[in-house]
Amino acid sequence: MAVTLRRIDEASITPTRWRKMMPRGRRRMPVVVFTACMSVYAIWWAACYPGLMSWDSVTIVWQVTSGSWRADHSVLYNALGWASIATTGDLAALTLTQGALAAATLSLMAVAIRDLGVPGRWCAAAAVVVAALPATGTFVVTVWKDVPFALCLVAMTATVALLVRRRRSTALAVGLAAETLALVLLRNNAFVFVLIGFVIVVVLLPGARVRVALAGAVPVSLSFLASAFVYPAMGIEPVRPWLTYATAYSDIAVTYAARPEIFGAKELDLMRRVAPLEHWRDNATCYNADPTLSRGFDVARSDRLHRELVGLWADLLKRVPAEVAGARLCRGSVAWKVFPEVPEERLLIGWSRVPDDLFGWSMGGKPFPEGRNRDILTTRPLSDTLHNVAAFARDVTYTRQVEWIFWRGATWCYVAYAAVIAAAWATRRPALLALAGIVAGQQLGVMLAIPAQLFRYMAAPMMVGMMLVPLLVAALAGRLRGREAS
Repeated sequence: MAVTLRRIDEASITPTRWRKMMPRGRRRMPVVVFTACMSVYAIWWAACYPGLMSWDSVTIVWQVTSGSWRADHSVLYNALGWASIATTGDLAALTLTQGALAAATLSLMAVAIRDLGVPGRWCAAAAVVVAALPATGTFVVTVWKDVPFALCLVAMTATVALLVRRRRSTALAVGLAAETLALVLLRNNAFVFVLIGFVIVVVLLPGARVRVALAGAVPVSLSFLASAFVYPAMGIEPVRPWLTYATAYSDIAVTYAARPEIFGAKELDLMRRVAPLEHWRDNATCYNADPTLSRGFDVARSDRLHRELVGLWADLLKRVPAEVAGARLCRGSVAWKVFPEVPEERLLIGWSRVPDDLFGWSMGGKPFPEGRNRDILTTRPLSDTLHNVAAFARDVTYTRQVEWIFWRGATWCYVAYAAVIAAAWATRRPALLALAGIVAGQQLGVMLAIPAQLFRYMAAPMMVGMMLVPLLVAALAGRLRGREAS
């Protein structure tokens, strides 16, 4: 029997043959998990209808309703938002679709972990918990491109888990490529996460290295082609330099505030052309790049001088690498610190009530037009009772005493690493370490390039870490099958 199972593991199995080999109860599991998770997300959706909002939500609606599409926000997600508004006049269809995608993704992840030898009911329970927790539950019904972005990362981890068993599967490789393409079309800097994560997976997953490498390289190349040729042909404005290099400008400000004596006369003159030196110094904070680019910082002039400013940043990196690296690690502390030490390190999240000034919003000095498009940017719960319960649950789990468990993605990164290490050791299957590749790519990428302490950047590692808890428990309890029985 062991020999037969080993041959099955090494063979290239088609999806149809794989389904026929599965007992009926195991084939039902995806439907059961999807239904359970979707039911939970429907409750969150009703409580937060049509969805939680942020500054980005306002920008997305303004762009798609005014025809001023810009590549600083995901064109793919803008298209989804436009479709929701055009067909229903609201954003509810968008957030409900996100709930369905989340339920399907958790179902895929549950099946992938079960197929590694974990009891299926444990995996199903973990999926429902992810859907039910206030942080991950309300996140899914927020109008943010980071919602499908996070779901892509979870789906990619599930696909890698499936590849551990079926490494020669072309279908899985194509699926991984499709998930990666969606990922890089949802965030302009997603190629950083892909580069780091896929290098780790390629190293740790022999037998599938070429397929995995192509599944990462091809989508990234297509995203660059889309930015360079497709978007301009569609009349979509390119990303403005001040958005691309915001973190570099913040690094300059933090370094100047700490070490003003190292700046030469020409460098100070360059900085003055964009903002007074007092602005650079007084608005410097390593926790958030936004204050540096606040009122008083001439973003239009910085766009014209972005090459010189980036050159200044690169020179500082050579002269005082510790200062620049320290600023990056401080800003990215949401990715690696379990316990925030100061208020600035606490996470910013979606809001349930949009203020009248739309979070102080303006786009090039243009006011947001009044009317129906303005009205949809308001949370209108289908049940006030559900909304109040949801708000209470969010507030309780966001207290400092338990925030590290319920809202801190870094915590769950380490849980994910512990799970795959324990599983690899228990089964003597080093390839299982590849499951941590996508999480590590996200964690390291966030440490390198994020503008602020935002929960949304670490939502995916949080969801993956929770889904891997059954794997950790099974490994520690000796419930995982070894190499011969896998």
